Amino acid sequence: MTVEQDSRQVSVKVALAGAADTGKLAILRAVAARCASATVREHFVGSIRVHRVEWTEPQTLPDGRFLHVAAHSLSGPMEYNAAEELLLRSVAGIVFVVDVDPTRFKATWESLMRLSDNTKRNGYDLDGVALALQYHRADLHPEIDPALLDKRLGVPPGLIPRFVSSSRQPDAEGLAFDSVIEQIKERLEREGEAKKGR
Repeated sequence: MTVEQDSRQVSVKVALAGAADTGKLAILRAVAARCASATVREHFVGSIRVHRVEWTEPQTLPDGRFLHVAAHSLSGPMEYNAAEELLLRSVAGIVFVVDVDPTRFKATWESLMRLSDNTKRNGYDLDGVALALQYHRADLHPEIDPALLDKRLGVPPGLIPRFVSSSRQPDAEGLAFDSVIEQIKERLEREGEAKKGR
């Protein structure tokens, strides 16, 4: 897990990853409205749109410092892998968004493999960051069984927190994103306790 920190604040980066057109921007906007009451900023890198929102959590960490979160996502045609590799550089957490449409499974699988490769290129494995799966747009495909989708993706039961959201409620009450933030806070607390014990 990568963090920037000083005596007053810990800053972390969280990425919303997944195949193109899975609803990442709608999810990021919903998270921003709930967590930050801020507008998602957008800029272009070639044909790719980069979206970002930042805020500081209202409650302090156990050591009294504040947690500053910067959440990022990409949309548009990914002509070059470097864009997603940059998205994943120095992340502390990832929400991997899956459109549950069965016709999108190939794109999801390729995106998951690319995610694994890109984290390794950045010098860490997926188990080194806070991670959650968000199965999105389930209302459009009520026949989908999330447990079977877990199996198809090769995700052992209970290993990675998994949440289901609808196209009408893209933040799914913040469950996936909140899970990642809580995992980050728990890791920071464990690291703080380990330092005290030395």
